[in-house]
Amino acid sequence: MMQYRRLLIAAVLVVAASSVFAEDVQEQIKKLEMERAAAIVKGDIATLEKYTADDYVLINMNGRTSGKAQMIEGFKSGSSKLTSDEVSDVKVRVYGNTAVVTAKADVKGTLGGADATGQILYTRVYVKKDGRWQSVSMQQTRAGN
Repeated sequence: MMQYRRLLIAAVLVVAASSVFAEDVQEQIKKLEMERAAAIVKGDIATLEKYTADDYVLINMNGRTSGKAQMIEGFKSGSSKLTSDEVSDVKVRVYGNTAVVTAKADVKGTLGGADATGQILYTRVYVKKDGRWQSVSMQQTRAGN
Protein backbone atom coordinates (compact mmCIF):
# COMPACT_ATOMS: atom_id res chain seq x y z
CA MET A 1 0.00 0.00 0.00
CA MET A 2 2.81 2.41 0.90
CA GLN A 3 4.56 1.62 -2.39
CA TYR A 4 1.39 2.47 -4.31
CA ARG A 5 1.16 5.88 -2.59
CA ARG A 6 4.78 6.67 -3.42
CA LEU A 7 4.20 5.72 -7.04
CA LEU A 8 1.06 7.87 -7.19
CA ILE A 9 2.85 10.86 -5.63
CA ALA A 10 5.74 10.46 -8.08
CA ALA A 11 3.33 10.34 -11.02
CA VAL A 12 1.53 13.49 -9.82
CA LEU A 13 4.87 15.32 -9.46
CA VAL A 14 5.95 14.33 -12.98
CA VAL A 15 2.67 15.56 -14.47
CA ALA A 16 2.90 18.83 -12.52
CA ALA A 17 6.52 19.39 -13.59
CA SER A 18 5.61 18.71 -17.24
CA SER A 19 2.81 21.26 -17.07
CA VAL A 20 5.10 23.93 -15.57
CA PHE A 21 7.73 23.19 -18.25
CA ALA A 22 5.18 23.54 -21.06
CA GLU A 23 3.93 26.86 -19.65
CA ASP A 24 7.51 28.14 -19.38
CA VAL A 25 8.22 27.16 -22.99
CA GLN A 26 4.98 28.79 -24.13
CA GLU A 27 6.08 32.06 -22.52
CA GLN A 28 9.55 31.77 -24.10
CA ILE A 29 8.01 31.31 -27.54
CA LYS A 30 5.56 34.19 -27.07
CA LYS A 31 8.48 36.43 -26.09
CA LEU A 32 10.43 35.22 -29.13
CA GLU A 33 7.50 36.09 -31.42
CA MET A 34 7.49 39.65 -30.06
CA GLU A 35 11.28 39.89 -30.47
CA ARG A 36 11.01 38.71 -34.09
CA ALA A 37 8.31 41.29 -34.85
CA ALA A 38 10.46 44.07 -33.34
CA ALA A 39 13.53 42.84 -35.27
CA ILE A 40 11.59 42.95 -38.55
CA VAL A 41 10.54 46.57 -37.98
CA LYS A 42 14.07 47.59 -36.86
CA GLY A 43 15.74 45.71 -39.70
CA ASP A 44 17.72 43.68 -37.13
CA ILE A 45 19.11 41.02 -39.46
CA ALA A 46 21.28 39.40 -36.77
CA THR A 47 18.24 38.54 -34.65
CA LEU A 48 16.34 37.17 -37.64
CA GLU A 49 19.32 35.02 -38.66
CA LYS A 50 19.83 33.74 -35.11
CA TYR A 51 16.24 32.58 -34.64
CA THR A 52 15.65 31.24 -38.16
CA ALA A 53 16.82 27.74 -39.10
CA ASP A 54 18.93 27.31 -42.24
CA ASP A 55 16.25 25.03 -43.73
CA TYR A 56 13.45 27.55 -43.02
CA VAL A 57 10.49 27.62 -45.41
CA LEU A 58 8.12 30.59 -45.71
CA ILE A 59 4.83 30.53 -47.56
CA ASN A 60 3.85 34.18 -47.67
CA MET A 61 0.42 35.78 -47.80
CA ASN A 62 0.61 35.87 -51.61
CA GLY A 63 1.29 32.14 -51.89
CA ARG A 64 4.99 32.50 -52.73
CA THR A 65 7.61 30.33 -51.07
CA SER A 66 11.09 31.30 -50.01
CA GLY A 67 13.86 30.12 -47.74
CA LYS A 68 15.95 31.77 -45.06
CA ALA A 69 18.48 33.29 -47.49
CA GLN A 70 15.74 34.86 -49.63
CA MET A 71 13.90 36.19 -46.59
CA ILE A 72 17.06 37.73 -45.11
CA GLU A 73 18.11 39.20 -48.47
CA GLY A 74 14.69 40.84 -48.83
CA PHE A 75 15.19 42.73 -45.57
CA LYS A 76 18.82 43.57 -46.40
CA SER A 77 17.95 44.92 -49.85
CA GLY A 78 14.87 46.82 -48.70
CA SER A 79 12.40 44.94 -50.92
CA SER A 80 10.90 43.76 -47.63
CA LYS A 81 10.37 46.54 -45.10
CA LEU A 82 7.70 46.69 -42.43
CA THR A 83 7.12 49.91 -40.53
CA SER A 84 4.70 48.16 -38.19
CA ASP A 85 4.26 44.52 -37.14
CA GLU A 86 1.83 44.27 -34.22
CA VAL A 87 1.38 40.66 -33.15
CA SER A 88 -1.66 39.56 -31.13
CA ASP A 89 -3.76 36.52 -30.24
CA VAL A 90 -0.61 34.39 -29.88
CA LYS A 91 -1.31 30.76 -29.03
CA VAL A 92 1.51 28.27 -28.49
CA ARG A 93 1.28 24.49 -28.40
CA VAL A 94 4.35 22.55 -27.33
CA TYR A 95 5.19 19.01 -28.45
CA GLY A 96 8.56 18.11 -26.91
CA ASN A 97 11.23 20.02 -28.84
CA THR A 98 8.65 21.47 -31.28
CA ALA A 99 6.33 24.43 -30.76
CA VAL A 100 3.50 25.50 -33.04
CA VAL A 101 2.40 29.15 -32.94
CA THR A 102 -0.82 30.57 -34.33
CA ALA A 103 -1.26 34.32 -34.22
CA LYS A 104 -2.57 37.46 -35.86
CA ALA A 105 -0.47 40.42 -37.03
CA ASP A 106 -1.38 43.89 -38.22
CA VAL A 107 1.40 44.89 -40.60
CA LYS A 108 2.30 47.96 -42.63
CA GLY A 109 4.88 47.93 -45.37
CA THR A 110 6.13 45.70 -48.15
CA LEU A 111 7.26 42.10 -48.40
CA GLY A 112 9.18 41.04 -51.47
CA GLY A 113 8.35 44.35 -53.11
CA ALA A 114 4.58 43.85 -52.77
CA ASP A 115 2.29 45.80 -50.45
CA ALA A 116 1.74 43.81 -47.28
CA THR A 117 -0.39 46.30 -45.35
CA GLY A 118 -3.27 44.69 -43.53
CA GLN A 119 -4.06 41.92 -41.13
CA ILE A 120 -2.58 38.45 -41.49
CA LEU A 121 -3.10 35.19 -39.68
CA TYR A 122 -0.13 32.89 -39.46
CA THR A 123 1.24 29.61 -38.26
CA ARG A 124 4.91 29.33 -37.34
CA VAL A 125 6.75 26.17 -36.30
CA TYR A 126 9.76 26.29 -33.98
CA VAL A 127 12.17 23.47 -33.23
CA LYS A 128 14.68 23.53 -30.40
CA LYS A 129 18.10 23.10 -32.06
CA ASP A 130 21.44 23.32 -30.28
CA GLY A 131 19.76 24.62 -27.13
CA ARG A 132 17.77 27.43 -28.77
CA TRP A 133 14.43 27.77 -30.48
CA GLN A 134 14.55 28.40 -34.23
CA SER A 135 11.74 28.95 -36.69
CA VAL A 136 11.67 26.22 -39.33
CA SER A 137 8.46 27.15 -41.12
CA MET A 138 5.88 29.91 -41.42
CA GLN A 139 2.68 30.20 -43.40
CA GLN A 140 0.76 33.47 -43.71
CA THR A 141 -2.81 34.11 -44.85
CA ARG A 142 -4.51 37.47 -45.36
CA ALA A 143 -7.34 37.84 -42.87
CA GLY A 144 -10.80 38.19 -44.36
CA ASN A 145 -12.74 41.23 -43.25
